[in-house]
Amino acid sequence: MTLTDEVKRIKRMRRSYNDARKQIKTAMAECSAGTAVHLQHIKALAEIDSNERAEEIALGLSPQNLGALTKTEFHYIAHVHVLPANRAEAEAIVRSQIKKETAELNYSEADEAIREQLEKDFK
Repeated sequence: MTLTDEVKRIKRMRRSYNDARKQIKTAMAECSAGTAVHLQHIKALAEIDSNERAEEIALGLSPQNLGALTKTEFHYIAHVHVLPANRAEAEAIVRSQIKKETAELNYSEADEAIREQLEKDFK
């Protein structure tokens, strides 16, 4: 696969910016935080990022105003509880919920015997 001149130029640009970032970060590691030199390194990193964005825009790799290209969408979801229409439906719902919940409880005969013994011991 042969690279076009444009792709080579873009790779070279990114490599150049990344090398500069790496050198600045290496130098920053030797500076004490809060000093004027450390602040200058931070400003240099910000300037490199700004220059890289400007060059990407100039080359047409990134849009100049990304906010104008994106569209905000809102999706609203409503949850409505359904109430039973009569007493029989309400009882059926409660029974089904109780069956589901008790099925998840793992009671064994041994557990019940232990519970009964504890009840007797602590009364």
